[in-house]
Formats: sequence, C-alpha cells, structure tokens
Amino acid sequence: MKISIISSSHRINSESKKISDFIEKNLLNINNDLEIFLLDLAKSSLPLWSPDKKNGEGVWGETWNSISKNLESSDGFIVVVPEYGGMATPAAKNIFLLCGNGELSHKPGLIVSVSSGNGGAYPIAELRSSSYKNTHIMWIPENIIIRNVEEFNPGSHGKNIPNWLDDRIDYVLNLLLAYASNMKPLRTIINRKDFGNGM
Repeated sequence: MKISIISSSHRINSESKKISDFIEKNLLNINNDLEIFLLDLAKSSLPLWSPDKKNGEGVWGETWNSISKNLESSDGFIVVVPEYGGMATPAAKNIFLLCGNGELSHKPGLIVSVSSGNGGAYPIAELRSSSYKNTHIMWIPENIIIRNVEEFNPGSHGKNIPNWLDDRIDYVLNLLLAYASNMKPLRTIINRKDFGNGM
C-alpha cells in the first residue's frame, strides 16, 4: 500500500515539513511495508495552474508527470496544511487544481492542520468545502490540528500541547490506513470517462 504525504507550506524547512517527516516515521512504525511518497510543495516549485499545463511543456512535462504518477499510484493521502491568515495556503489549493486526471479520485484523505498559535480549524473547513468537487478525494471524518507547533516534540511536548495528541495522531493514522485498504475495491467501478467532474 502507498500513502502520499503533501507538505503544503511555501517555506523551506517549514514546521509543516517537520510534521510531514514525523508522520512518515509514524506510518512506517505502524506498517514498515508501506511505500511513502513525500511531496514538499516548497521545494517542488510547481507554478499556479494555468491552461498551459495541457501542453505538457517545461515543468508540466517530466516534473509534473512524475508527481502525478506517484499520486495516481497512491492509495491514500495526508495533506499537511499550515494556516496562513486564517486560510489554507495557495500551494494547498493549487495542488487540487493540478490534480485533474483522477490522481486523488475516490481515495481517502486526511487533513493535518498546523498553527503557530491556537488556530488551525479554518484550513480544514476550507479544504473540506472546496477541494473535493473535481478531484473526488474523500476526506475521512477525522482530522488532526497541531496548535503551537513550535512546541511539538512527541513524548516531551511544550506546555501548550496536550500529551494525548500523540495517541490521537496514531489513532487517526491507523484509521486512514484502514480506509485506504478497504476502499480499493470501490475504484473498480469508477467511471471517470463520463463522470470525471462533480456537479
């Protein structure tokens, strides 16, 4: 089974990337046979979607095709999204515009929101309401919010992070893997040729 982790901060060596690395280690502790594709949008240098993508030239050639194939071969997704001004990042929104060929279609997704303070809820609401229509990603009903992220240190968190967060993260990751495994048969009946976009 293959899981893609998408770190959607614009910053190099961001807290979102650190959380993504942590999640990757946790997933492999749960199941060391997993294949993980980690996409750091700060390093991928993907431009904003434009009609030029259809030409398959420049970054839309080998670079995007490699990313697209990795996402297409994945069974589930984890999107780590920081809160920028009460919103999901432009990079987070952009990746859903770029995934127009069924890469995420009818596969489970988990949103992990990251905040330097006590926020973090708004990106979850935003992605749940506007990212699924044409991608057909299926967000699982659980999510994770890591507040005061600079204090995040599993096993020895700062005073503003509850110790139970570690157990909740493991619980939700196990759920995502169960969804990913059990939703595989569903994709055999998907008709993207006639119904590739939402209504």
